[in-house]
Amino acid sequence: IMISDEEFVRRWLDEPYEKADFDDGEPEFLTSKGLRVRSKSEIIFADKYDEYNVPYKYECPLYLDGFGMVRPDFTAMNIRYRWIRYHEHLGMMDDPAYAERNIRKIRAYEENGFVIGRDLILTFETKANPIGPMDAERMIREYYL
Repeated sequence: IMISDEEFVRRWLDEPYEKADFDDGEPEFLTSKGLRVRSKSEIIFADKYDEYNVPYKYECPLYLDGFGMVRPDFTAMNIRYRWIRYHEHLGMMDDPAYAERNIRKIRAYEENGFVIGRDLILTFETKANPIGPMDAERMIREYYL
């Protein structure tokens, strides 16, 4: 027996997960729905996910063998296919240590069978090349609608 898309989404969103903590003094960025995120770019993505009714979880933990626990920025669902995709936004690619750390994490995803562009969606920015709402919208239209 197939359950409706609405019921499937509700059950998925209702699955509990441990939310990540924010350090004292960390800037407070809130989405239009009041979700606290870590950057202005994450506000853009979360608000676009909401605008297009794409169900998502923010920083839901995921274990990668050989690497450990990661918290993809967004775990989002393509409702039509009931396909879960992990979205990592790499927002400081002009910081060499940050870039190196994230390259190791991306390799761990691949070593765990995640295919970039199918299971793992990557978005990037630097100070000189920031992401904008149209970039987020284009990504959502491509992978989630």
